[in-house]
Amino acid sequence: MNKKIKLLPLSEEHLPMVLTWRNDPDVRKNMYTSHEISLQEHEAWFKKISSDETKRYFIFELDNKPCGVIGFVDIDLLSRTASWAFYSGDTNVRGIGSLMEITALDYAFNELSLHKLNCEVLEFNAPVIKFHKKHGFRSEGVFRKQHFADKQYWDIYRLAIFDKDWQRCRDEIVSRTRGRCSPGKSYRYQFSITKEDVQSFAEASGDFNSVHFNDETAQSMGFDKRIVHGFLVSSVFTKVFGTEFPGEGTIYLNQSLQFEKPVYRDDKLEAVFQVISKIGNRVIISTCIINIETQLMVISGQAELLIPEHLHNETES
Repeated sequence: MNKKIKLLPLSEEHLPMVLTWRNDPDVRKNMYTSHEISLQEHEAWFKKISSDETKRYFIFELDNKPCGVIGFVDIDLLSRTASWAFYSGDTNVRGIGSLMEITALDYAFNELSLHKLNCEVLEFNAPVIKFHKKHGFRSEGVFRKQHFADKQYWDIYRLAIFDKDWQRCRDEIVSRTRGRCSPGKSYRYQFSITKEDVQSFAEASGDFNSVHFNDETAQSMGFDKRIVHGFLVSSVFTKVFGTEFPGEGTIYLNQSLQFEKPVYRDDKLEAVFQVISKIGNRVIISTCIINIETQLMVISGQAELLIPEHLHNETES
């Protein structure tokens, strides 16, 4: 079922509803102005922004229901830049954050024709920093001890995304949002294996084979140097399945593995996942790991998963 999304220009009739959302403690604590806003302040703010061409605020409406606020500030149509922020008034709607972010990015680059969109996040709001990065934003820098709140100074993180980057990653992000387990959907995850990872895995598994710890032993067996345990490398699959794609509550039923090439410590790797089929709440996903520098496949295989009810329902919506 397709969701009906609208951006309605903020109007005076929206003010009481928005004030309630804005004064929610979970919203206020992440704002530069964190005190409880009075009606008089709120009305004065609305009057000020209504006559400011560098600011645009919208009500995000989902299936004819107001769900949050999206705001663009510092709009410079000459340099084609702006900053933005949003907050949800209905956190009970699953995936509301992603829907609002995608809608805002589409508006910024398609309607405002921006070249670059910026945002700022306070350091203690780490989940939102991670959230923006999942939608294509990249960190540009940190304003050290810039904001004072709760009797201490906090860093402000500056993130940005360019038009060309949004056009490149949009389809994949929308695909994840609209149905992460539908056939054809894909996901990528970059990682590397450190010396500490190898040691921890050896201690947990009991596998202290010297081919993983001694270069001479590894070279005597035809490798360039000591190699990483194959099962340590492939353990990224369970990490991604349980936390990223499909997500929380996913259960492994089966996994085939083929170790194609050796992996060495600190190699830059990318795990690639693609949904092959989905019947009910059972999903089959192709799994492979590629060495980013050589572009050679180091591990291939296929996983069968049991996804929880909330993810099963999400894929059908």
